[in-house]
Amino acid sequence: MIPQGAQMSAEEQEEPAVVPSLTYLLQPSGQRIGRLQLDGKEAVKQAVYKVLSTRRYEHLIYSSDYGMEWSWEGMAGRSMVESELERWIVEALLPDDRISDVTEFDFVHEGDGVRVSFTVETHFGSFRGETEVNMNG
Repeated sequence: MIPQGAQMSAEEQEEPAVVPSLTYLLQPSGQRIGRLQLDGKEAVKQAVYKVLSTRRYEHLIYSSDYGMEWSWEGMAGRSMVESELERWIVEALLPDDRISDVTEFDFVHEGDGVRVSFTVETHFGSFRGETEVNMNG
């Protein structure tokens, strides 16, 4: 005999709960963690800063999909550098389920470094993010 009534009606199904993205506020110097808590877009902004400031595979405390991975070996030309930087930033940020897309990249080459600004699309709205990468390090 096959069990009956194992399916839930639409009224019985629960709405998925929205999980808060609460996090503690990092002080601008990066040396202290504040008592205030951030949520929503501000928490995602801080997460973007942290992910892009952490080199992937360098710290055992983070999983292998956390941080940004880059290598300048074999790269020649600005277009190749910009293309790879865009890919590395997208790969670093999209594992965060609060981020749906990273678009509108702008690059400024300064000496041995590149400053990259971009738009981060989140469930809380979009914002401009920025990071700087030194091509010697």
